[in-house]
Amino acid sequence: MTITIHTFVLGAIKNNTYLVVDNASQQAALIDPAAPTNQIPELLEEKGYQLTYMLVTHAHFDHIGGVKWIQSLSSQHIPVAMHALDLDLWKAGGGSRDFGFEFDPGPVPDLIVTDGQTLPLGETSLTVLHTPGHSFGHVTYLDLAEKAAFCGDLIFYHGIGRTDLDVCNEDDLFASIRNKILTLPDDTVLYPGHGGKTTVGEERVNNPFL
Repeated sequence: MTITIHTFVLGAIKNNTYLVVDNASQQAALIDPAAPTNQIPELLEEKGYQLTYMLVTHAHFDHIGGVKWIQSLSSQHIPVAMHALDLDLWKAGGGSRDFGFEFDPGPVPDLIVTDGQTLPLGETSLTVLHTPGHSFGHVTYLDLAEKAAFCGDLIFYHGIGRTDLDVCNEDDLFASIRNKILTLPDDTVLYPGHGGKTTVGEERVNNPFL
């Protein structure tokens, strides 16, 4: 593979945070920094990785809880990427009030991404797929060459993202899965926001919700 993927399971809800590294350049993208952890800066220093982006699949508090903390550790600004339709959710504390607490995620993301946009990471290209349903601005980050899709809370191993919150829409969720995920090659690996990884082919055949 031309990329290396490090997985961290963080926070009370056991979120997956992914560090995607372009092997040629050692540039890295941190996807959904869920909570502060010394594991990430220690790995960056140990391996000599250059953190180039933080990429947010969606703005729920359990996916952005470590963004401000990671920013505070760096002497240089690290761009934070997110879709514009999740800016209101970010500003509202990532939905934390629905669960009875206040949360300040920090300054709003400064790299607003759109469907079909490509983010360069060294010799790797990550394509943004707008995949609403679990939130209005939910996105998936796809490395088409390596057949790896970082799909947040859109689809899980034999499961799908919840659609019972204010920013959710069940019809949109199923449309996103049908039009943006199931159209990918069956051997594309899905890296979800919670739980173990799976593949498009596995979910096409065996996901009981589809």
